Amino acid sequence: MLMASVFQLPLFQFLLVLVATILIFAEKGSAGITSTFIRSAWPSVDIPLDNEVFAVPKGHNAPQQVHITQGDYDGKAVIISWVTVDEPGSNTVKYGTSEKNYDFSAEGTVTSYSFYKYKSGYIHHCLVGGLEYETKYYYKIGEGSSSREFWFQTPPKIGPDAPYTFGIIGDLGQTYNSLSTLEHYMQSGAQTVLFVGDLSYADQYQQNDIGVRWDSWGRFIERSAAYQPWIWSAGNHEIEYMPHLVS
Repeated sequence: MLMASVFQLPLFQFLLVLVATILIFAEKGSAGITSTFIRSAWPSVDIPLDNEVFAVPKGHNAPQQVHITQGDYDGKAVIISWVTVDEPGSNTVKYGTSEKNYDFSAEGTVTSYSFYKYKSGYIHHCLVGGLEYETKYYYKIGEGSSSREFWFQTPPKIGPDAPYTFGIIGDLGQTYNSLSTLEHYMQSGAQTVLFVGDLSYADQYQQNDIGVRWDSWGRFIERSAAYQPWIWSAGNHEIEYMPHLVS
C-alpha cells in the first residue's frame, strides 16, 4: 500500500509524495464552485434590537424563541423548546399529522436562570417521541389567542442509502451578514443544521445586554429552528464572563 511505503521515506521525500498525491486527486476530482451564493457586503455589525427580525410575537405570554433539536439517536423524537415572558404558562405541546388537528400531546418542563442583573424568561423543553419516519408533523404551543403553530418533518429510516441533507453553520451571530447567511441556508433545501459553535455572540456585550442579546438571537433563528432540528455544539463565544466586574 502507498502509506506503508511512504512512512519509510525521509521527511522531504514524504512531503513530495504527499503533494503529488493531492495534485493527482485534485486533477481527477470534480471539486469546484458548488454555489453561486455570494454574501452581501453588509457591515458585520449587530442588527439593531428594534429591527423586525427580532420582533416579539403578539399576544400575552406568546411563545417565542421556538426551536427544535433531535430528541433521540434514531430520528423518531424531537425536543421542542420555547420561552414565555410574562408567566410560565402551559408546558404542553399538541401535535398531529394534519394541520390544525392535534391528536396527540406531550408535557414538558420549565426552568429559568439569572446572570448578573438579567433574569431569563420561562424556558420550556418538551420531548416529543414515538414519531414515524418521513412524516410531517404539525405542532401547537401556548394558550388561547396567543398560541402559535409550526411544523417539522422527521428524517427517513436509518440506512446506508437514506437521503438526508445537512447544513453546517458556525459563528452566526446577529449581524446583517448573519441574516444573509440564514436566508441563504433556508433556500438551500437542507433538512437539519449541524451548528459548530459560536451562536449569538452575546458575550461581546456587557451586563444585562448579554441576556438581552441571547433572547434576540433566539427570535432571530426561529424562522428556521422552529421547523427543523438544529443540533448544537458549543464554541468559545458561549463562555461568558465579566472582566469589567473583577476588582
